[in-house]
This record gives sequence, C-alpha cells and structure tokens, in this order.
Amino acid sequence: MYQHENLKFVVNQSVWWEGETPYADVILPACTVFERWDISEWYNVGAGYVHHMYSMNNHRVISMQHKAIEPLGESKSDYDIFLAIATKLDLGAVYSEGGNTELDWCKRVFDSSDLSKRITWREFLKKGYYVVPADPEPARAPAANRWFYEGRKKDTPEPYPLPSDYVNGYGNGLQTPSGKFEFIAQTLKRIDDPDRPPLNKYMPLYENKQAEPELANFPLQLLSPHSRYPFHVMGDDEGSSLLDIREHRIYKDGHYYLVARISREDAAARGIHDDDLIRLWNHRGSVVCAAQVTDRLRPGVISAPTASAQYRPMGEPGKSTDLGGCVNLLNPSKPITKKSHGIRPNTTLIQVEKWTGVDTWKPLAESA
Repeated sequence: MYQHENLKFVVNQSVWWEGETPYADVILPACTVFERWDISEWYNVGAGYVHHMYSMNNHRVISMQHKAIEPLGESKSDYDIFLAIATKLDLGAVYSEGGNTELDWCKRVFDSSDLSKRITWREFLKKGYYVVPADPEPARAPAANRWFYEGRKKDTPEPYPLPSDYVNGYGNGLQTPSGKFEFIAQTLKRIDDPDRPPLNKYMPLYENKQAEPELANFPLQLLSPHSRYPFHVMGDDEGSSLLDIREHRIYKDGHYYLVARISREDAAARGIHDDDLIRLWNHRGSVVCAAQVTDRLRPGVISAPTASAQYRPMGEPGKSTDLGGCVNLLNPSKPITKKSHGIRPNTTLIQVEKWTGVDTWKPLAESA
C-alpha cells in the first residue's frame, strides 16, 4: 500500500515507533494516557455509545484520568495536535470553542451528564472515579427473547431498529423474514454468490495445492490467531514488558522474535528445535520467527499470531525477509469471496525451514 502510486502522502500519529511509523512522510508524536486529562467509563469498549455493549466488569465506573506528568519530548495529546493543526488553519478558536483546555472539556462533559447530580466536580477530581449504582429492578431491561418464547410483543429496548423489525407489525416476531429463528438464513438466499451459501458447509475455495500445482512446494497451513498478550499492536511495542513472555517473543541475536508454534512431527522433519529461528515463507512474503515445538497442533499446521507491531525488513521493504514477525505479509490480498471484501486468513499455505541468516527471498514477480 505504501508503495502504490495512488498513495501520495502519509501522516502517522502515534505514541510508539510501530513498524509502519518510519514510512510516514510526517510523524505527529502523540503522548501516552499518563500525560493528558480525560474522563471516561472504565472497560466500556463502546465508550458509552453502544447499546448493551459488553464490558469487563458487571458495573459501570466513571473515571477521571489525571495527567501525571507533562508530555515528554515533542509529544502532544490528540486534542492538542488537532488544535495545533486547526490553529494553523486559523480555526483554533472555533475548534477549542474559545480556548478550552482538555481539563475544561472534561469539566464540560461532567457538567452535561447526570454525574454532576451525584457528586461534585471537586469530589470527583479528588476521588478519581464514581461507581454508578445499579438500576432499580423495575427500570432494568427484561430478559432478552423471553417475549418471543412467551409469544408476546417485543418488550426489550431496540435503539437501532432494522427494516425487518417492521415486517408483520413492529415488535412482532424476530428480525427475520419469517419472524422466527432460521437455521437457514432466508435473506442469504437472495444473494447471488455461490461462494457464500445460505447454510455453512466446507468448501475448498482457497489455497489448495491439489488444485493449484504452483502451491505444491507449500505444504503447511498457516493459522494467524489473535494473541493472548498484545491487543492488535498495542503492547507489542519496543520496551514493552510483554516482550519478555516466552510464549509471545524470544530474545535472540539482539532481536525479539515472534513465536511460531509448529507440531513435533513437522519440526522433526526439518531439524527444528525449541527457540530455533525459522523462516515462514511463500511467494508473497518471508518472515522469521522463533520456534515453539508443541503437541497441540496437528501435523501440517503452523500457528503464528497476527498483529505484530514490529516490521524489520532486511532489505527493501516489501521485497525482503522481515525479522519483526509480520505474518500478515504471507496472507493473500484476495477477498474471501468474489462478491465480498472480507479477508481470508487461516487458509494460507507456506513452507517453513531453519533460518540461515542469509536473505535470498524474492517476491514471485522477481523470482519468475
């Protein structure tokens, strides 16, 4: 993407020096959460705007994020970065609405909410949080789908009604054409896409070495699940304590290498042992990882987590082996079906071998 002629300019706003940051034309250094004010709700991934969104605890807690120190170096908060840009456009006063600071905005949010009726601003600043009491029993939403089981009109809140809600009268039946649970989705029958049948079934549509002779040299299937350690790229940055977790990365020869799991049978066939550096590669990419030999994978399957925040090409970016663990380089860019745009990982075929330290890999176009 960065090398495509249609991409003329890249701005990167980041706290850490992630793998893509060095390739930006302009880098706007953002500060950490310890260097700015904020007000929010703990663990609410929907930031309060998603109805019935799951959270990591069973109660609501409104928190006041105190600025511990001033931003280090040239870093700024997101708000101050946007304000600086707006000021350059002679819109600073408009953006800040008269010079409001981050703390001013936190106070405005506090004053505009019901929180100001429960606790004073001074008390909230001092305490730093407020536990929202549970709703009284009569005000709580009814159990989901009980109305359907009992044959009644829908009585659970629905802030975003779908068009199918209005079939046969609003609130009568489920959000399906039939108003009932459907084991075979009737709406999918209307879509002319043979690669996406209404009923799930196994379809060998993706990389298949039996049907594609050019893939015969890539016998292993790559799984790229989410890691249990970093969240996407967060936590995988340089200096993170997560780098010291053996199941995540292994420090060897001056680098922290992402861990790739390989079955004992496949490892033995290639002379691979625990902590050996191995190269995962196909015609699209080449990535070096550290091996973890396991009995929890079937022979023929390799597992390396996605979401590496590091990209360390040995040579020209995109045309050389990566030492950072960006296994997404190995995945195809084709959509999951011809008429959709979803990605299709976990069907990628690769080869694995011990890493020699010498990069001889070239993309398919250059290899031909």
